[in-house]
Amino acid sequence: MNRHWTQDEIRWLRANVGRMDLQSASRALGIPLVEVEKMAGELQAESAAAVRKPASTHREATRELSHAHKVFEKGMEHLHRREMEAAARCFSEILELHPDENELIDRARTYLAVSSNGKRERERPLHDPVEIYHAAVVEKNRGNCAKALELVQSVNGHGDPDGRLAYLAACCLALNGRRAEAVERLQASIEASAQNRIQARLEADLVSLRSEPRFEALVGRA
Repeated sequence: MNRHWTQDEIRWLRANVGRMDLQSASRALGIPLVEVEKMAGELQAESAAAVRKPASTHREATRELSHAHKVFEKGMEHLHRREMEAAARCFSEILELHPDENELIDRARTYLAVSSNGKRERERPLHDPVEIYHAAVVEKNRGNCAKALELVQSVNGHGDPDGRLAYLAACCLALNGRRAEAVERLQASIEASAQNRIQARLEADLVSLRSEPRFEALVGRA
């Protein structure tokens, strides 16, 4: 008998099926692996069958990008207000309707997972670095930077190939006024991925570091 999947579960799996192995997805959702494998196959087949008409003019492309940014900003507003279902709908819309907007897709996937995980708020030990990252983002967005740092530090430097955990730690440390430590973690995140340098230039959470010479040396100027 096929399992009944909720829309939130399907959205979360669609966003994460390419970012983590199916065993991790099974643990994150609390759904048997065989059911996750079946649904992942259906979603991949659906994605392969879907054909999206690309924008035919520069004006249309600009309009689509503007719409994608507006939807993302709306999703972030919902997320900060702890309106998890509404946030998930916004981030899902970006993934489904704006797959070519590469600068937003990764963040939309991340925050869709944050929305879904935050809604569940399951009290269970976290071991997977991806799950820990999502949980830490939820805590930071609540204003609980100490808890977010505790989660990030529990990874102990492992499972962070793109430097996202180090970047998140830098944001939390900066928000707590620990600027020297924040710069150290930011440097680690940039060494892991140059994309973090670009993001750091306009990162509101890092505004307190902008007077730091080392920060300027690390990120350059936008």
